Amino acid sequence: MKRRRASIVAGLVIVALAGVLGVRMLRPAPPPPPAAEPARSETGTVKFLMEQQWAIRMKLAKGTPAAMARQLTATGRVVPAPGRHVVIAPPVTGVLTGNAFPRVGQAVTRGQPLGMVRQTLTAAESAQIAAGREQAEVETIRLEAERRRLAEAVRESEVRRNHAKMEFERAQRLYEAKAYALRQVQAADAEYRAAESTLASAIAQRDAVATTRVVASSNPAAGIAHMLQAPIDGTVVRVLKGIGEHVAAGEAVIEVLDPSMVWIEVPVFERDLARIGKQTRAVFTTPAAPGREYTGRLIDAGGVVNRETRAVTMVFEVSNPDRTLRVGLQANVRLDAEERADVLMIPREAVLESEGKRFVYVLISGEEFQRRDVTVGDEYGDQVAIVAGLKPGERVVTQGAYQLRQHELRPANPGAHTHET
Repeated sequence: MKRRRASIVAGLVIVALAGVLGVRMLRPAPPPPPAAEPARSETGTVKFLMEQQWAIRMKLAKGTPAAMARQLTATGRVVPAPGRHVVIAPPVTGVLTGNAFPRVGQAVTRGQPLGMVRQTLTAAESAQIAAGREQAEVETIRLEAERRRLAEAVRESEVRRNHAKMEFERAQRLYEAKAYALRQVQAADAEYRAAESTLASAIAQRDAVATTRVVASSNPAAGIAHMLQAPIDGTVVRVLKGIGEHVAAGEAVIEVLDPSMVWIEVPVFERDLARIGKQTRAVFTTPAAPGREYTGRLIDAGGVVNRETRAVTMVFEVSNPDRTLRVGLQANVRLDAEERADVLMIPREAVLESEGKRFVYVLISGEEFQRRDVTVGDEYGDQVAIVAGLKPGERVVTQGAYQLRQHELRPANPGAHTHET
């Protein structure tokens, strides 16, 4: 009996324990307490592990002290240099003829034939030519009569000259025979010389008229052909007419451009003129070639202020051997002013901007960086001047600055970890 009672008690204990455990297993486990969001550093200090720096190939650069000329910025445009952009137009009205016409993009050399214009005449021009031909016929008849008259004059002069010569020779013989006085010989000599002069004059007039020709005007039906030639070496940029088309005198047919040298026109406001020195250096960039800089030589500092814009137009000459500067492009211009400033130069990629503020990340220790607000000055290509907020020799993050900013904003993002426990 005792053994049976002990078995019953043990069974009851087991059932009771199972019930308690079952109740606990059915009750849902309480949710874990929410993880506290990492607080941002009030001092702007950011921890970034070495393995994270290696993963993004982080690079640093020192702030370098420099005395730099202050910059003026303006927006200009690329224009052709004088004599390097020509418009070819015929001097007469007519029809374009020829075997072929140049195409856009074709390279041409100075003096190269580009086409031909067969002149066509208006009714008034044709009537004028016809009247000219009639006048030429009348003039030809007159010249022929003049030639005959002068030929007759030459023959008469020859007769008189021959007679005067005979008289002079006869007077000489008689004078030698003491039958003539000296004055009679001298008179015969003068007569002979006068006859010689008259003959020479008549021959000269006859020869002058003999070489005179009356040229009649061209046949109006056929017209006159005028050759179109390239006046410069360059490239054809526009072809406005084609073979067989009618063109007026002075109407543009072909445009040729030599872009190896271009000008850049830069408007500078009158309030900035006092800041620009005599030896102005200009650096240009264009949206078509981002990151590439061109240097221009000052051609004209501008002598007239535009009454509407209150600006002068400065002109710079820029070499363009690879033709990357196209006529009409916008040019972003930086001009050096006379005054200079002591600044720190750092790469432009080191400067970030948020909510209107600019800042950099300065290395504090191997794995610690400080966000530092800075005052940014002028830009010089891929470098930028820091006026305040940075000390000489301090190292700033260049490559990897954006990733460091993201880590500061979200330090618990996937992939980021720390040694903190």
